[in-house]
Amino acid sequence: MTITWLALTAVLAMSAGLVMGITAQAATSVFTVRTSVNVRSGPGTASSLLSTLQEGQVVQARSSASNGWLPILFNNATAYVYASYVTATASTSTPATVGIAGRKTPTVAVNVRSTPSLTATIAATLTKGAPVKVTGRGSGDFTEVTVSGATRWIYTKFLSAATDSSPEVVATATTTAALTLRDTPSFTATSPGDVKAKTVVGLTGAHQGSFSQIVISAKPAWVLTGNLSIATTTTALSLPVATGLRYVTAAVTLRASAAAGSAAIATLAKGAQVQITGITKSGYSQVIYDGKGVWLPSTSLSATKPSVSDLGSTSLNKLLAYGKAAVPVIRDQFPEIKTMYGWRAYSAYSSDHPSGRALDVMIPSYKTNKALGDRVAAYVIAHHKELHVNYIIWRQRSYTMTRGSWVSMANRGSDTANHLDHVHISFLAT
Repeated sequence: MTITWLALTAVLAMSAGLVMGITAQAATSVFTVRTSVNVRSGPGTASSLLSTLQEGQVVQARSSASNGWLPILFNNATAYVYASYVTATASTSTPATVGIAGRKTPTVAVNVRSTPSLTATIAATLTKGAPVKVTGRGSGDFTEVTVSGATRWIYTKFLSAATDSSPEVVATATTTAALTLRDTPSFTATSPGDVKAKTVVGLTGAHQGSFSQIVISAKPAWVLTGNLSIATTTTALSLPVATGLRYVTAAVTLRASAAAGSAAIATLAKGAQVQITGITKSGYSQVIYDGKGVWLPSTSLSATKPSVSDLGSTSLNKLLAYGKAAVPVIRDQFPEIKTMYGWRAYSAYSSDHPSGRALDVMIPSYKTNKALGDRVAAYVIAHHKELHVNYIIWRQRSYTMTRGSWVSMANRGSDTANHLDHVHISFLAT
């Protein structure tokens, strides 16, 4: 009887603990992100950057804000966001963002639940050590996961604390030549090193421009697509083979086939570098773009890099050196961008444009294309050192590189004045 009583007491205590834990989490203050905000390890911009949250995401506060910083639950620890960028929410059905997306490992055999509750239907059971995809969101004591394409839940304490956020490998490939690794898919991107010929690497299936994303030594990087040969794959994946590099002599449209009337794929700027496959047809040459063979007029290619001192307009040509250097980079990274402005004689707000230190990247269909502007802004922030950027303005907010965070700006009246239709980039003078 004594043993039975002790066992029952232990079970009740454990159950109570679980219920109390869930209740405590549920009672935690909930905040909704109202504009993109960085998650930092400590309450200050000098603290390391853990992640970036986007508008509409929900977070759980660990306690009240102090000195402008709100402590939140993130990766099973306390992290911080700038309090002015989040709004208290009375209640929400949206799971809170509590970490980064990726893969976690069950530490024991664990049940996968249909909803975040210990009484919910068991949808599946995972064995210990079998990786499972996590979305980065949670509810109470549960972590949201993806199993067989469906959203499910696992009790958080049964998952590894660390999240593997490296890209998932869908195939392996062998490098056919010594290649330079790039941090981003650009010829001008920072290189973390080189990879030797005949090296086996993982492929994520992501391609952009002339580059494909690989995983090497458990880290992602970008390399030239045409120098990869598929080794093994679980999907019907093939890559074109490059026979050399060429330069674009003038702005040109890439086509789906070797004909002027075929579907337009993208527009490349003068001076852009491409890989050729050596295949020609009807006055067109095949080049590699986004992991596929596409076409452009053979007369648009040259083995010699053309002069790009003429950027296509007086306003761009009058930019200072840092601005001029950024124009082809932006064109290369974002072929969707068709219009940019630089120098102008007058500005009501600063001397950056009249002095040739500012670039306006116009977002096409900006009212429905906010995501493109967000990507441009994020790229510039990530590469501000190489681009020599001082600050940017986008959607009535400014981001100064020395400050490291977004700050809202006063309403200036129009969409253009409030920078809703363009990303403003100001460069350092020297």
